[in-house]
Amino acid sequence: MAEATLDAGPLVTGPWLVRLRWAAVLAQVIGVAVAVRALGLTPSLPPIVSLIVVLALSNLALGRWLARRQAPPPRVFGAVLALDIALLTALLWFTGGTSNPFTTVYLVYIALAAVTLGSRWTWTTVALSVIGYGTLFAIAPLADPHALHQPRPDLSGHLAGMWVAFVSAALLIGFFVTRVREALDQRERALEDARRLAAARDRLASLTTLAAGAAHELATPLATIAVASTELVREAGAAGRGDLIEDARLIRSQVERCRQILDHMSGRADASAADPPAALDPAVVVREAIEALPAGIASRLRVSVEGPPTSVRIPRVGAARALTTLIKNALEASDEGSPVDISVTTSPTTLAFAVRDRGRGIDDATLARAGEPFFTTKPAGAGFGLGLFLVRTFAEQWGGRFTLSSRAADGTEASLSFTADGRTA
Repeated sequence: MAEATLDAGPLVTGPWLVRLRWAAVLAQVIGVAVAVRALGLTPSLPPIVSLIVVLALSNLALGRWLARRQAPPPRVFGAVLALDIALLTALLWFTGGTSNPFTTVYLVYIALAAVTLGSRWTWTTVALSVIGYGTLFAIAPLADPHALHQPRPDLSGHLAGMWVAFVSAALLIGFFVTRVREALDQRERALEDARRLAAARDRLASLTTLAAGAAHELATPLATIAVASTELVREAGAAGRGDLIEDARLIRSQVERCRQILDHMSGRADASAADPPAALDPAVVVREAIEALPAGIASRLRVSVEGPPTSVRIPRVGAARALTTLIKNALEASDEGSPVDISVTTSPTTLAFAVRDRGRGIDDATLARAGEPFFTTKPAGAGFGLGLFLVRTFAEQWGGRFTLSSRAADGTEASLSFTADGRTA
């Protein structure tokens, strides 16, 4: 089923990770050179060099693999961190074990996972780091005699303290950095919602200004046409010209339709001052929405209302008008006589309307643009492409959500959902 969605981009990028690992290779080479040349240490070079070469080769392969892909999944980066932790553990084992001050690099990997990969990979990295660090206690290192940490009574407390300190630091970094990242993600989503709502309001304000100007300029000609059509009805009646009477009435009805369209576009039909937000009876909203439809349509509608009274507060007239728009679209998309389902579900803090037709469905390209102002698939003169735009704007204005989902040859479902706290449902 196709549905309009908004996906966030990945936080970590492949080239960034590759550069970071090349920096690690360079740091390890410099560290070994300083230990041998400046400090006069004699570590076992063949295995150490082999581990550095493995890291470099794996990073070279990673760079080439990433060059052929746009956005690798997070598990790729998680697997790379797991490999790096294993290589770090082996490197520490050959260079002093737990006495090597670079054991703190484990914490760097934990922080990196927490910032870039989310909670699941963070805790996986924490577990691997704790296992790697614990392994250094279990296996006797080959270089520094201090790293043996013989289990004498005067060292047992020191060993336990090192273990507890590392595990505590790992858990705290994993927890707090993850929480910070989640808070930042949540704030970014809130900012994105605010930007989207502001953009929708700007579009609506532009549309309202345009429509208000058009209504002002067209008010006099429309009034003149209305007066002339009334006179034409009177004259045609006196002359017994029934055909002219029907034509004049048609002109009059089209004038009224033009006025309603302009009112709807300019927002005057919303009458926000006369339509304040209030706790709604969903059945009343559905009834008012159906009453606004042409006569004889109600027999094609199948309505279901389920759930307890809700505390959601939105304008009743605006909700009914939005629902009317969705029902009209569903009726137009359905075959003659085909039913349209209207379902309302409530809870103490949520309210959701859904309208489903039995039409041919909407293709992905059309679905992606549905709700844009002045976008319509109807024939010229049959619509302005403002209905779904105004429905979406109404939903966003009151902290709700409007969604369209469709499946080929299986119809389309339009949903309006609201919550009591105004958060996106």
